[in-house]
Amino acid sequence: MNQRHRISLVFLLVVSLILPAGAVAAEESAKATIDSLVQGNTEFAVKLYHELQASDGNLFFSPYSISSALAMTYAGARENTAKEIKDALSYELPAASLHPTFKKLNEFLLTTARESGLKLNIANGLCLTGGNVSEEFKALLKKDYDAELFAGGLKKINAWVAKKTEGKIEKILESLSPNSVCVLLNAIYFKGRWESRFDHQRTRLVPFWVSLKKQVKIPLMYQSSDLILLDKKGFQVVAIPYDGGDMSMIILLPRNVDGLAELEKKLSAQSLKQWLSELFKQRPREIDLFVPKFKLGTSYDLIPACQNLGIKDAFVPDIADFQGMGWPKAKIWISQIRHKAFVEVNEEGTEAAAATAVELKIRSAPRHPVFRADHPFLFLIQDNQSGSVLFMGRVVDPSAS
Repeated sequence: MNQRHRISLVFLLVVSLILPAGAVAAEESAKATIDSLVQGNTEFAVKLYHELQASDGNLFFSPYSISSALAMTYAGARENTAKEIKDALSYELPAASLHPTFKKLNEFLLTTARESGLKLNIANGLCLTGGNVSEEFKALLKKDYDAELFAGGLKKINAWVAKKTEGKIEKILESLSPNSVCVLLNAIYFKGRWESRFDHQRTRLVPFWVSLKKQVKIPLMYQSSDLILLDKKGFQVVAIPYDGGDMSMIILLPRNVDGLAELEKKLSAQSLKQWLSELFKQRPREIDLFVPKFKLGTSYDLIPACQNLGIKDAFVPDIADFQGMGWPKAKIWISQIRHKAFVEVNEEGTEAAAATAVELKIRSAPRHPVFRADHPFLFLIQDNQSGSVLFMGRVVDPSAS
């Protein structure tokens, strides 16, 4: 293969789970591997959240998309390069189990979404942009990630992303190197209607407290519904289900206007798991629910975050080892990792999409409990059965799209 090439990867996706029928032992084994993958993905999601929260303002990303993208990258990595990626992404499963488990998880999520009447697209691809990778690597991507294989350039890559995300992510890469070998693609798109819709006529323009000294006018939606609500010291947690009840938006709301930073300090994979476990043990009760309408579009260069999480060798030309892609050690390395995400929340439901690109180069006493999200909050979209976190973010200023 030619020298001084690079590989680029792009990803988007949304999640839902299903376990294959079979013997009890086989089911338990399959569930254990999926649970392990979900737990690792959640740990990575929270670690990445803390890396990205350093920037001020709104935050939104798809940890599932990024983890999936880097899982495909990991499939082509070897030795210490592979170990660093595995550790950063909190994968416990061996590679031989990890990739088939991603396939099972994707199938589960797609089936659950379809049976619930939700729209979920999960797509993976490998675009050959001037070079090639090993047949073994292609075969793994096709078998375990259902990857589409095609040839083309920047225009075709961005068109693929736009199509898979229903036009919500129009462009993932701005340019390709003349030495580009290929681009790995992953796309995720989700659109779900609330199980209980908000009434448009009850939406009001009200102040949203960005901080103790700043407020903006935003449309605040309202409904009174039977929901599960968890009251904790300093914050509340509510689950707003989508049609079918298998997927929900979870909102973690500080009690104080300036309480988000304190809540973020408490956030870990373990604490999030505990809070959600407590939340889903609650009995539904009538809640006066206020949630802002908002639309966010975000874009991130993920290399600094990945480096902080321990992925080092993959970015060093003289060290990176991607022999699993059919290239000698120290011939290709990651030159960029790009992620874009979009979310819109309104009276009907939620629409969300995300894309990731990894480029490798050669070398008052109310009658009901009230949940009023009129100040900064943290939120996530998850599959309730598996616990998979599809999207994660925070809203600091819903007027800033």
